[in-house]
Amino acid sequence: MALTFGSSDKTRSAEIGRKLKAGKLRKLASKLYTDDLRSKPEDIIRRARLEIAAHFYPGAVISHRSALEGTVSPAGKLHISVPGNVAPVRKLPGLEIRLWKGPEAQPGDTEIAGGDGKLGLYIASQSRAVLENFQIARARADDESKTLSAEEIEAWFDRHLSRLGSEWLEDLLSRACVLAERIEWNREYTALQEFSKAITGKASAYQLKSDLAVARASGTPYDPERLQLFAELRARLAAELFSELSSPSIEEFETRAFWEAYFSNYIEGTRFPVDEAHEIIMETDAAKAIQRKRPEDAHDILETYRLIVDPNVSGNVASSSQDYIELIKVRHARMMASRSRVNPGVFKELNNEVGSRVFVRPELVTETLSRGWTMSRSLKSATARAFFMLFVVAEVHPFQDGNGRISRLGMNAILEEGANMRLILPTSFRVDYLNVLEALTISEKMEPYVRFAHKLIELNSRMPMGSFEESHNYFKKTGALDDPGQTNFDLRPLLQ
Repeated sequence: MALTFGSSDKTRSAEIGRKLKAGKLRKLASKLYTDDLRSKPEDIIRRARLEIAAHFYPGAVISHRSALEGTVSPAGKLHISVPGNVAPVRKLPGLEIRLWKGPEAQPGDTEIAGGDGKLGLYIASQSRAVLENFQIARARADDESKTLSAEEIEAWFDRHLSRLGSEWLEDLLSRACVLAERIEWNREYTALQEFSKAITGKASAYQLKSDLAVARASGTPYDPERLQLFAELRARLAAELFSELSSPSIEEFETRAFWEAYFSNYIEGTRFPVDEAHEIIMETDAAKAIQRKRPEDAHDILETYRLIVDPNVSGNVASSSQDYIELIKVRHARMMASRSRVNPGVFKELNNEVGSRVFVRPELVTETLSRGWTMSRSLKSATARAFFMLFVVAEVHPFQDGNGRISRLGMNAILEEGANMRLILPTSFRVDYLNVLEALTISEKMEPYVRFAHKLIELNSRMPMGSFEESHNYFKKTGALDDPGQTNFDLRPLLQ
């Protein structure tokens, strides 16, 4: 696709006219043509907006909200600044270029490259764009302001503080101070200073508008994107009818607890042959030799089992978000007690990631978890609450290690408290389980996760647990003990 701009040159103008008649060009707007005869005009113009702005307004600066948003505004506008007086609006299909009188490009503003060279169009530096968004802007009732709203600018600052920290804000203020002196934007800089004090919890004349900013100022910041995802998952789970399996008989208790502990650890890499794991949990004489060889791994599986059978912990779901935070810390401290290097019972200090999944930043963990737990309370079904909190903990990933086991213990605590069967997730489900979590994280796909929940419930309803031997034979026969790819279970269709 190539754009052709109208010209005052008669020869050039005649050539454009001939191509129009021949059907080789079509007109998009005044003095603007294209050889793309198929695409929608608004799509063409939005893709080529920088080239168009550079042609009609050479030397202009992408400014105000457009410089911070990095794209066309929600109202379909591109805001730019020019030093001289020009018509304030250029309306094009799918795009309105709004022009404001402002300083020419300053040191730090970036000239945008495109095609064979420079476009002659600049984008405001971050410090300039921030100062512009603290200008007084009065838009008409039916129009869009050139600046972000108070809530939008607060969310923008919250994102950057979460990712870059207070050092970023200090550097921004320093650069903005220099620029404000150069172009005499003292009022804008004063407004930025007061805002910066407010969002960092200092006394200020600025009144924060959003819950997000108030939470940060009070020292309890959270991850708004994750909470939005949690809200959508809650709505989806609330609309689903799950089969709720009754608590098993007391005769099955120890056998089920063994397999829950065994599989939950195996999935996370603590891998023992079944017979050795059974020796460890039963604390036989043979277990002592195994524990001497692999003391940390042996402790993990034994303590996971103890957490499952401990009536003071296993079905405890807490009565407040504060109690919930303490509860999962207690579970983690017990489970990981032999691994001092992962700080048992302490939330992570550095962020963690698995594959393409990047989890919640350390400073946002406590409040994000707390709000997620509060969300769960509105779900009437114990199964819906269980799968909701399974994802919340897995998505926040609050600890340096052991998050998968903690999330599954929490899921089963909710089920047990609701007089339902605790669910066992066999080795053969590992890849599919991780895939549905990733699909929910990356693509916000709810359906694979919901179908996975149904499949896991259905599978557990068929597990014979009358004795260890009976269950072991069943798992060997069905392939539940197999690593993914060597099993009779196949959940790949859930991801389609």
